[in-house]
Amino acid sequence: MPVLRKILVTAAVLAGTVVSAYPSSAQPLTSSSSRSSASHARLASGSWHAYWETDWKGAVTTFSGDVGECHYVGDNWNDHIRSARADGSNTKVELWDNADCTGGSITIDGSGYHEIGNWVSAFRVTSTS
Repeated sequence: MPVLRKILVTAAVLAGTVVSAYPSSAQPLTSSSSRSSASHARLASGSWHAYWETDWKGAVTTFSGDVGECHYVGDNWNDHIRSARADGSNTKVELWDNADCTGGSITIDGSGYHEIGNWVSAFRVTSTS
């Protein structure tokens, strides 16, 4: 039994857990892929504008994030966003009631929402194309 596997099994026994790994699940990195940044996929990102007042008026800020990531809007904007619109017609952004992207939500795009209640705490970009 290889030393690394013995250590892993011993650690699993001591922790009281079961560890299973299939040989085909772990592939070694080749030297070219580990050195080349071109081989890593870049996450798509999108942005949107939040307004302090309805009808896209008042103070404005721009938020951005990678597709699929939940972001808190920050203490200054939490529960103060009254209207919002995404950058571009293909960008879709979920606006969430809770800071961890749970609770109620709406999805905005380039046409936006001109009137939102004071409840937005977080966002998640869902698509950019």
